[in-house]
Amino acid sequence: MLNILKIESLGARIIAINLIGLIFLGTGFLFVDKSQNNLIEARKEALILQANLIAFSFTLNAQSVNQDLNNIDNLFLTENWTSTKIARTQIFNESLQEIFDSRDFEEEELKEGNKKNPLLSIARTLGAIFDRDAPILPKEGYSIEDIKKSFAGTTTASEYKLENGGITVHVSIPLRRNNLKKEVLLLSTNEGDIGRIIKEERQRFFRAFLIALSVSLFLSVSLSGTIARPLNRLAKAAEGVSDAGVGEIPSMDNRKDEIGGLAKSVRRMTGALQERVKSVEAFAADVAHELKNPLTSLQSAIETLQISNVEEERKQLTKIAFKDLKRLDRLISDIASSSRLEVELAKGEFEEIDIRDVLESVVEVTKTNISKKLEINVRLNIPKDEIKVLGIGDRIAQVFYNLVDNALSFSKPGSSIEINAWTTKNEAIIEVKDQGPGIPKENLGRIFERFYTFRPEEKSFGNNSGLGLSICKQIIKSLNGTIIATNREEGGATFTIMLPLKD
Repeated sequence: MLNILKIESLGARIIAINLIGLIFLGTGFLFVDKSQNNLIEARKEALILQANLIAFSFTLNAQSVNQDLNNIDNLFLTENWTSTKIARTQIFNESLQEIFDSRDFEEEELKEGNKKNPLLSIARTLGAIFDRDAPILPKEGYSIEDIKKSFAGTTTASEYKLENGGITVHVSIPLRRNNLKKEVLLLSTNEGDIGRIIKEERQRFFRAFLIALSVSLFLSVSLSGTIARPLNRLAKAAEGVSDAGVGEIPSMDNRKDEIGGLAKSVRRMTGALQERVKSVEAFAADVAHELKNPLTSLQSAIETLQISNVEEERKQLTKIAFKDLKRLDRLISDIASSSRLEVELAKGEFEEIDIRDVLESVVEVTKTNISKKLEINVRLNIPKDEIKVLGIGDRIAQVFYNLVDNALSFSKPGSSIEINAWTTKNEAIIEVKDQGPGIPKENLGRIFERFYTFRPEEKSFGNNSGLGLSICKQIIKSLNGTIIATNREEGGATFTIMLPLKD
């Protein structure tokens, strides 16, 4: 069985498993043989009972009939015992001579075994393998040894094989008509009686086996065509996409079963992987571009520094080099953070988060470390009730830290940053508002792109990598949320986040 499960082809495995089922079905011939044994034992019991009844009746009626041996026929005719089709009746005297045979009163019977029937012949051939081991019936048609045992007072019951492979059952009992003479009554089933029943059973079984075989082969081929072939198509298409990075999974939208569902899932997975590959390629290109600029500037500053003898110029070049190094350090840190973030979000190990606690922590840290130095007021307006969402606490906090940091970078001393939060029926909505210059209309659609940055000239160069807002969008998107940026009428920008509430 384990070897069959190791078959690589699903179609071949289906056929093999069905054939195993048919093999088990074929062993039903053994149970037919068991039925034969039970039938033989039942026939023995029935013949013994019948023989005793005949012997008893024979004794009762013998008083009204002449005891001459020649009148035994008259006795059997009177009682109509010869009309039975159950058994053949024979009587033997002490000299082991047959003095009565009911066959003399019966018409010649048709022998079923002589009929030409291919199925019966096959069933007989197969049945011969499983037939019980019984002695061959002597040519006389009876066993002298059994009759001798009955003359000694023993009732015998035996079965014998016929020349045609059938089985007959013989029962012999002592028969006493008077105190002077002894006979033996021998009852035997008709030739082919038991065998015919068994062969008919085997014939019916063989027909059922052929039908089962045909149905099994048909179903195996059908299942192979409806399951194995589509799966093979999907496997080859997926392999092509894996090897070349391009290609398309075959559409099976017409199928409403599991294969169709699998095809849809594989198509979605392939599309997501292709998008992921494109995103990685674009990210790598962006990283290379962003790293190249400060590296080029740094290289130029170092080369010029080596040949410059002017102290003031050397100080300026050194300052530029440090700024470029600072920018590179910020870029590398944010790139590493973005890469780790993608892996972390892909795991999807979310927990219940209270947005109120996150916002309170962000505002407290901001007021303590930054806003006082810049003389910027940070206000928080949140409801008293909990605002529960599913996510990663550190990453949700990172979103609001980035948004507040972005607002601080555009805010002037004496201005304020306002953080508002409330809930609707299904969503938590958080706003971060600043009083800065706002976002140029032509840049509203780009501010969430990687490495995009737009800073006031007076802000320190290299403090921003252009990944902050991109990371915010990446995190919010993983939480099935939305983040948008708009300009305020009174001046400044508003970043709005919408997250689904925990059910």
